[in-house]
Amino acid sequence: MIKSGSKVSVEQIDETTLITISPKIEQWQVVSLGVWIVVWLFCGMFVLLSFLKGIPQEQQIFYLVFMGFWAYFLFYATRSFIWNRMGAEHIRLSNNFLDYKRAYGNYGRVISYDLENIKNLGKVNYEDKTWAKIYNDAFWTIGGETLGFEYLGKKVGLGFKMEESQVKKLLKQISIASQKAKITEKLD
Repeated sequence: MIKSGSKVSVEQIDETTLITISPKIEQWQVVSLGVWIVVWLFCGMFVLLSFLKGIPQEQQIFYLVFMGFWAYFLFYATRSFIWNRMGAEHIRLSNNFLDYKRAYGNYGRVISYDLENIKNLGKVNYEDKTWAKIYNDAFWTIGGETLGFEYLGKKVGLGFKMEESQVKKLLKQISIASQKAKITEKLD
């Protein structure tokens, strides 16, 4: 199986812990994904040109459906390529909040979670050798959340393609921050 991983860095600033999870991908994997996108673009453009040339009425629906699938997979391959080149997950643990951002460079939206409302924090269980685990570990995908929790009835996943030791350390960091938040809450 061709896997990818992640690089985790932790920085402590006063009462705030900053965690950055960056994709770790081999150079040949980046090149392979880039080549695949170029070939995919070439094939799609070839089909589009033949469609614009003029085709029989009964084949037009096939071409439109094909182009829909083509555009869908082009979008996801390009998004994965960009993520592996400049994407990162940012987690900030401070006072009573866990702030989470999936960023493409400097772009991304921060979502804040109240540590008091985080329930069932733990490792995401994919049951070894299932299709989902194998697919999420592949370098051409963005997914592969390894850490999850419930927040106000919704399931939240984060920590793409982290190794077991990294997951344990991150769980410990979040648990410590959560305990501090609960102690601070009781003191107020």
